[in-house]
Amino acid sequence: MTDLFDPPLQVDDEFGPRAICCLMDAIEFLEEWPFEKRCKVHLKASEACCAAYDGRQPIDAARVAFRSWVSVAGVRTCISVQLDAVERAGVFEIC
Repeated sequence: MTDLFDPPLQVDDEFGPRAICCLMDAIEFLEEWPFEKRCKVHLKASEACCAAYDGRQPIDAARVAFRSWVSVAGVRTCISVQLDAVERAGVFEIC
């Protein structure tokens, strides 16, 4: 079983942009979220990701739950685009 998010989710919080590439990335991101900002959707996303990590639920369900929480929590998401040459040149940033 693979626990990879395909494609990865690009999120941007107060610590800067990062890629959520797998279930453990999602679980860590959820666990790092401040307690005072957590809600029922956060709890459900955490439960879904942990259940998928344990093999009790499909990874797609965990990804949907995580994306739903990201939307409700107001976490910024970045567009994932493969423009390596442009990014290396520092021409622009997509976010």
